[in-house]
Amino acid sequence: MASLVCATCRKLIPPGTSAIRCTVASCNTGRMKLRFCSISCWEKHIPTARHRKANYVIEGESAP
Repeated sequence: MASLVCATCRKLIPPGTSAIRCTVASCNTGRMKLRFCSISCWEKHIPTARHRKANYVIEGESAP
């Protein structure tokens, strides 16, 4: 599995660590699949994305 890159700050998100994914379909279609290293980076994405109902999902977390 390849490393992901944060869509806001461009930091590497290593495989096996959790990443934040925007739940809006336009951010996850085709070749553009936005992932973020933190919730604060996701929040910086919202003003420029103009989403009506934005939310996020944490990927890679293990269930308790």
